[in-house]
Amino acid sequence: MRYSFFASLALLLRTGTVLAKPVLHDIAIDKTLNARYGPVNIANRATFAVDLVRNNDYRRNGAAELAWTYAKYNKDPAGVHTNGNDRLSSGPIGAYNQTYDREYLSPVYMGEPGQLCWLDIDTGSGDLSDTPSFYLDGQEIYHPEKSRTSVDVANASWSITYGDGSYAGGGIYRDSVRIGNVTLHNATVESATAVSRSLTTDPVMSGILGLALNHSSTTYPQQPTLLDALRPVLEENLFAADLKYQDVGQYHFGYINQSSYTGDITWRTVLPHSGFWEFYIQSIHIGGDNVWRMHNWPVVADTGTTLLLLPTDLVELYWSFVPGAYMSDVYYGWVFPCNVTLPVLDFGFVDDHWNATIPGHYFNFQNVSDALCYGGIQDSMEPFGILGDAFLKALYMIFDMGHSRVGLASKKLLA
Repeated sequence: MRYSFFASLALLLRTGTVLAKPVLHDIAIDKTLNARYGPVNIANRATFAVDLVRNNDYRRNGAAELAWTYAKYNKDPAGVHTNGNDRLSSGPIGAYNQTYDREYLSPVYMGEPGQLCWLDIDTGSGDLSDTPSFYLDGQEIYHPEKSRTSVDVANASWSITYGDGSYAGGGIYRDSVRIGNVTLHNATVESATAVSRSLTTDPVMSGILGLALNHSSTTYPQQPTLLDALRPVLEENLFAADLKYQDVGQYHFGYINQSSYTGDITWRTVLPHSGFWEFYIQSIHIGGDNVWRMHNWPVVADTGTTLLLLPTDLVELYWSFVPGAYMSDVYYGWVFPCNVTLPVLDFGFVDDHWNATIPGHYFNFQNVSDALCYGGIQDSMEPFGILGDAFLKALYMIFDMGHSRVGLASKKLLA
């Protein structure tokens, strides 16, 4: 199997992050969301928005991000090291980009009474799991024994093993899950009883809220996914990501926000039998070049990945236009002189003549030394690409469950 993900509503903890715990934000955030984004009920269906806010005080670690993505996609990340740069952050936390411009955490309440958990909305994943209490490092987690509506699913379990050898697993419950102003009853919640210590070192992030399209979950026997629960609730059977570069973003559930994009939406059919938000990009152009390259490149839209990962030939092509760029064994990835202006990346679709531009500075991920920077475009080491946040922040991205398609639209960029 090409991918290895969680696949319903997931709480999977990131590796190696040390973060400031949100203090006194939970109640204030919830009331703000309720006031601003009350659902619009039409025939018992709803729309709602979930805020995302960036924490500006993170120290980034490109090699750690790349290693995490390889592990997530069940690829052995051997040789990837963090070069001593721990994931550190400080400062106030909103709602809430938590690690290196990657983890956009949102408040989700599970059980009755609601237990606050901070989740990363991840379209490349799908289950709901938490951290064992004996591995807690400040995380807000789900305690089924504290919920009056939790029901243990007999003879059911979940487990996953990643390409780096890390693992997680445990039991399954049915319980209420509240996201925005919508409560989903009898949702599948995975409670961890065993997990690698390396997956529990983030003291803020409770886990992942997975929104993969139709990927079978890590549960046995198979359980309903979060998208299964959302389908009868939403006014329109879709959600959209409006991620922003160093600014506030949102997810829109059940509707397309007309003010979030400009121009036309191009609709792309999801590849059959993928189970993920996978589609073809048909054309690519790099600033400084006068050639558009045509091909059907399969790509996965993954909001839970930070970097843009592309097949080797495209990565080498992009960095060939950057003077002084090279693949570093020290920093495990492509690096470039920080004083160089990165070229834009244009992409599009031949069949409807639609194209868009990703600004070059979106691919400047971090300083790794006084003179060198780590690139936001790295090698997927596969024939398919992974469209992470470095790419998605330049677009309004629509995930249409009802028609098994994705919509892409340009938008006004603030930076």
